[in-house]
Amino acid sequence: MAENPTSDSNREQAEGMIGPQPRQRVRILYEKGEGIKFISHLDEFRMWERTLRRADLPLLYKQGFNPQPHMQFASPLGVGFTGTREPIDITFSPPIALEELQERIQAKLPPAVKLHQITEVPLKTKSLQSLLIGAEYTIIIYAEPGELDAALISNRIEDLLAQNEIVRERERKGAKYTYNLRPLIFELRYEGYIEESEEHHIFLRVQQREGATGRPDEVVSALGLEQYARTLCRKRLYLSSQPEDVALFTQYPVISKAEITLEEAPRRSKRRGRKGRKRKRGAANGNSAQLSKYAGEARSINERAADEFN
Repeated sequence: MAENPTSDSNREQAEGMIGPQPRQRVRILYEKGEGIKFISHLDEFRMWERTLRRADLPLLYKQGFNPQPHMQFASPLGVGFTGTREPIDITFSPPIALEELQERIQAKLPPAVKLHQITEVPLKTKSLQSLLIGAEYTIIIYAEPGELDAALISNRIEDLLAQNEIVRERERKGAKYTYNLRPLIFELRYEGYIEESEEHHIFLRVQQREGATGRPDEVVSALGLEQYARTLCRKRLYLSSQPEDVALFTQYPVISKAEITLEEAPRRSKRRGRKGRKRKRGAANGNSAQLSKYAGEARSINERAADEFN
C-alpha cells in the first residue's frame, strides 16, 4: 500500500500528540527546461512534490480528506512552454536553513530543472497569483534558411501593432467568448535570427492580471506563424511586490477585463425541465428538513472544494 504523503511530524500534530510546529515559507526561482516542456502543470506539481519527498524535507501538508502540500505556483506554464525564472512558494515545518534546502533540493531535481535562488518570505505574504502584473517571453520560431525571413516577421509585427483591435476567442467553463488581445500587448519586436540553430527570436511583454492576460501562443497565431515549430519561453514574471517591477510597469496602462471583453460567454440557464422540477418537488417532500438546512448555502463548487485547504 502506498504511503500517505503526510510527514510523520504533520501526522503527529494532526493526532494531537505534539503542539504546532514553527513554519517556514520559501520562494524558489527555478528553470523549466526543454527536457520537460511537454509535461502538464499537474505533472510539474507532482514532480516538485516527489522531489521534496525524495530530499526528505519536512513539507507541510494541508488538512482534509485528500491532503495537498503547501505549494503555490504564480502562473502555470502551458504544455510546450519553458521558463527561465519561475517562482514557486513552499511551506516547510519545521524550518530548515536555506543553504541546506538548496543543496538537498538541487540534488533531487531532474536534469531539465535548474534551481536559481531560494529566499524566505513572510508566512502571511499574498499569493503569487494575486501579485502578478505582467510577463515577458521570448518567442522562438524554427525555420530553415529561405523558409521564413526577418523582413516578413518584422512586417507582420508592425501590422499587428498598428491595429486597435485583435479579436481572439477563449473558452471559460465550457462557454466561448471573444476579447480584444491588442491592449494586452505592451511590447513586441523582432530580435534576430540565429543561423546555427535556425531560430528567429521575438521579444514579447504582456499584461498578466486576473481576467486580462496576454498569451504568447495567441500572439503567434495573430502573427500568422502558428504553422512553424516554436518554443514559447517565459523569461520572467513581474510582481506588484517588487518595486523595480512596479516602476517598469508605470509606463503601461492597467487594462481591466471589462475593457477587452467583446462578447461575454453566455450564462448557463438555471431553469429546469418539467422532469427536473418534479424530481425537486418529490425530493423536497421527502427531505424537507435537509433542504431547509442547506437552502442558504448559495456557494460555488470551487468555494466548497476550497474548504479543505483552509
